[in-house]
Amino acid sequence: MLSIIGCAGQRGPDATQPSTMDERLAAAFEVLEKDAMPVVVAFSHDGGPAVVREFGAFRDDGIAPEKSLVDMGSITKTVTAVAVSKLVDQSAVRLDETLADVFPEVPADKAGITVEQLLTHTSGFTEAVGDDPEEITRDELLRRAFASPLVDAPGARYGYSNVGYSVLAAILEIRSGRSYGEYLRDEVLAPAGLHGIGYWGSYDDALSLRSAHGDSIFDASWGGHDASWHLIGNGGLVTTAETFVRFLQAVTGGDILSSTSLERLLHPHVAEDPEGTSFYGYGLVVQDVPELGRFYWHDGGNDVFSAEWSIHGDLDDVIFVAGREMTAGASTASEAMSVLREHLYAKE
Repeated sequence: MLSIIGCAGQRGPDATQPSTMDERLAAAFEVLEKDAMPVVVAFSHDGGPAVVREFGAFRDDGIAPEKSLVDMGSITKTVTAVAVSKLVDQSAVRLDETLADVFPEVPADKAGITVEQLLTHTSGFTEAVGDDPEEITRDELLRRAFASPLVDAPGARYGYSNVGYSVLAAILEIRSGRSYGEYLRDEVLAPAGLHGIGYWGSYDDALSLRSAHGDSIFDASWGGHDASWHLIGNGGLVTTAETFVRFLQAVTGGDILSSTSLERLLHPHVAEDPEGTSFYGYGLVVQDVPELGRFYWHDGGNDVFSAEWSIHGDLDDVIFVAGREMTAGASTASEAMSVLREHLYAKE
């Protein structure tokens, strides 16, 4: 994960900084417009409704910003962590349960890995066992995951793993008796009055963001078919920017999880780096930024699309940004998020 320390309040205006949040947001939007960043942005201040805008090439794509479908990338992990936490609330799984409790075929070196270790990236699983576009079944994903060598002993340290979150999705399906998408729709989203986060069931190719070459999420991210098990649970979910802001508000507002599960989700369980500049909760990063306060966030992306969300805990602000990549090795969403933070939260 990338750090947001140093991204806020360093290049924003000082003496001429606008005084109201609306003025600050307008100043940030002016920069995004000037730079022609191909992004869609949703911003909610103090729990209010989201302001949604598109910039760059997306302004002229004929799709309203409220309807534009974006690839969430690894932000999918936030959704999976919420879904697994919901399963815990329903007493269908325990955080201390091990893979041996769920999978009779798991080898001895992975038998003691717990659900919580999967959630916090401390399972020891490798990052990936194949490429995202490959069509692969759940059983084959599990076979490869169980056959792969561990990079660390379970519980030893933080090690980001897409595989671990796909294993969580498999546990969710086995314990709930439903597909990942069905459980997400029926047990997580619908009770909170939400819809529109998912894979094929939430997809409309005509509303998809497009790469610079005109490729949709279906082609560029999924490989020309529905998302397969290199992505299920860890990446590739689609949503609209406004919908995801509403989802985060529902989660943090207690509309989806019990207070105990919400507290665990947001807790800084494990340091991501030796310096302890950021911590991983369940499917999200917890970071205390000097002079600004606590932020929760997660980012994601591939070579074509990127996305990032951020919650300013003290102000109850939610930001979601998604876009397409402009230069190799750079996250357009993270660059746009930096612009927003610099203007919204720069020091007076």
